[in-house]
Amino acid sequence: MKQFMFLILSWLLILSCNNQPKTDEVKTDSTAKKEPVVYPYTAKYSLNWQPGDEKYAVLVLNAMKKYTDGDVKGSFDYFADSIEFIADKFHFNGKKDSLQAMMTPMRSELTSMAFIPDTWITTYYPDKNDTWVTVWSTEKWTDKKGKTDSLYVVDDVLIKNDKIAQIDEKQRMYPAPPKKK
Repeated sequence: MKQFMFLILSWLLILSCNNQPKTDEVKTDSTAKKEPVVYPYTAKYSLNWQPGDEKYAVLVLNAMKKYTDGDVKGSFDYFADSIEFIADKFHFNGKKDSLQAMMTPMRSELTSMAFIPDTWITTYYPDKNDTWVTVWSTEKWTDKKGKTDSLYVVDDVLIKNDKIAQIDEKQRMYPAPPKKK
């Protein structure tokens, strides 16, 4: 009986030593011809991008958080001296102090504001030396009259010299809730 147990244990030990994971060899055909991609349109901006430094996503999210929390001045600490802000039926191109003077009363009209990000991505365009942070989010707010509203927003934020230089904001309004009969 002892010999039988010894044989089984020895056999299990030998099998366990040979259970190394098998790696599949990746085979490439270097002679394969790559077909050129032909787009039906020409891109307005570069298609040559790579992942960017995530510290810029943190910078943008911190600016958004401060604004949401009511600290407009603190939010603008992340902005370059000159800023361009593009949004639905709105375009500003000038000094950050002027934009801050416009945005401060807008934020003070709200009793509460929530910023709920879905996700974000940081991209770097080496041929342009540009870093963009794109944030997909929902913004909800309540004004001083008690009216609550929300938008789905996509913000493309250009970073230059570690500061926000441009915000290009796209908005989608949620449909009105069905009327009760």
